[in-house]
Amino acid sequence: MPTSLTIAEAALATGLTTYTLRYYEQIGLIDPVPRRGGQRIYGENDMRLIQFVLRLRGTGMPMRDIQEYVRLRRLGETQESIVGRGDLLERHAAHLRDELVSLTETIARLDEKIALYRSIYGADGAPTPVKGDAAGGPGDTIPTPRRKQA
Repeated sequence: MPTSLTIAEAALATGLTTYTLRYYEQIGLIDPVPRRGGQRIYGENDMRLIQFVLRLRGTGMPMRDIQEYVRLRRLGETQESIVGRGDLLERHAAHLRDELVSLTETIARLDEKIALYRSIYGADGAPTPVKGDAAGGPGDTIPTPRRKQA
């Protein structure tokens, strides 16, 4: 990646619009970008920060938390900054782990339902009686569809 990019090049490289890059700078999601001849010039550090911000956004981290992370980052390698950033990321990682557990449970339930629906029809396409209803209730039998007689 080049060591300096215009806003249009940075937008292309990140998949963001130039408007979004300006907005992120305005609200403090990214550091103020140096200008040359009145035009923003994004360096390697700017691009790394933007990529990290996008990664955090992709995990669903709230904008407020990302702004706080960037604010703490601007403090440098102080104890407050390092502890604050570590705590913030630790809380978010815990949240993501909780979501992962929930999603994993949901996927397992979906897989059960898919198997149930697949078992209703045999390989030849003929309906097969199955215990349990479509909602997973115990003991109910799913009625088999009736075929119209020709």
